[in-house]
Amino acid sequence: MKTVCLFCASLDGNDPFFSKNAVEFGEILAKKKYSFLYGGGSLGLMGIAAKSALKHKVKVISIIPEYLDKPNIIFSKSDEIVKTKTLAERKEKMIKISDIFVALPGGVGTLDEVTDVISGAALGEHKKPIFLININNFWDPFIQMLEHMKKSGLIRSKGDENLNHSSLKNLFVVKNLNELSNHPSFNIS
Repeated sequence: MKTVCLFCASLDGNDPFFSKNAVEFGEILAKKKYSFLYGGGSLGLMGIAAKSALKHKVKVISIIPEYLDKPNIIFSKSDEIVKTKTLAERKEKMIKISDIFVALPGGVGTLDEVTDVISGAALGEHKKPIFLININNFWDPFIQMLEHMKKSGLIRSKGDENLNHSSLKNLFVVKNLNELSNHPSFNIS
């Protein structure tokens, strides 16, 4: 069984499509028979996605720093709860356990997680696919920044004599969850 790691906000945001997609994410995982790994919160898009996954009988794995293990924060109904000391340790475990990374809209924490998995792929630490779900063009500013870095010669678009990896070859931007569900790199065996 493949494990999909979701990065997203612990808030709902002000676009109702964010919540709608968080609900649909659980449905997609059930259809694919994938397990769901995430940051362990019960709030915001994280909580919506976790509750949807559980409702659709998807295995839910929470990885949460122990200082966030509070009744109003943690999603205690997860099938498995892994506690870490720090956010850095949490990301390390999330990256190690996951087969695929997906990012819905999120804040600073989501951005940190996304850039961390992109950096790891760029340095050859993993070859796992990374998907940005560009709901209502949410990720456009980030994508524009990556393109700016690439045009400025600061991101490898191809490997060089020092590194055989491209910073962006594992990164896929899709418009919606339907496109994610049908993407060949999401349908890995």
